[in-house]
Amino acid sequence: MNNKGYTIPELVVVIVVIGVGYFLVANHLSYAFDVNYEDEMYAQTIKYIEENAQIYAEANLDTFSEYMSVDELVEKGFLLNTDGKVIDPRDENKSLNDLRIKLTRKGDKVTAEVLN
Repeated sequence: MNNKGYTIPELVVVIVVIGVGYFLVANHLSYAFDVNYEDEMYAQTIKYIEENAQIYAEANLDTFSEYMSVDELVEKGFLLNTDGKVIDPRDENKSLNDLRIKLTRKGDKVTAEVLN
């Protein structure tokens, strides 16, 4: 008899080896692309606050103080918010309104830094 092909046990072994290889590669790739989105959103929120504080200070060059709070930016309409609160993306029950912002003026240029 002339056998042309593979037996069932040979096919099962090949499928199991391919499956194990796929599992190992997929598991490794899932860790490679793991991103902490809450921390990334927090960093972007801080950047948004700093940019808007800078815009506020440049619009009020003669009257701004060296330190201000996020709450003051909200009150002056320079930050969009939810019911007067800037929500911390890492913890939705926490507000960022109590954070202090340091404004530094160099000529007509102003920089803003959120102090933690």
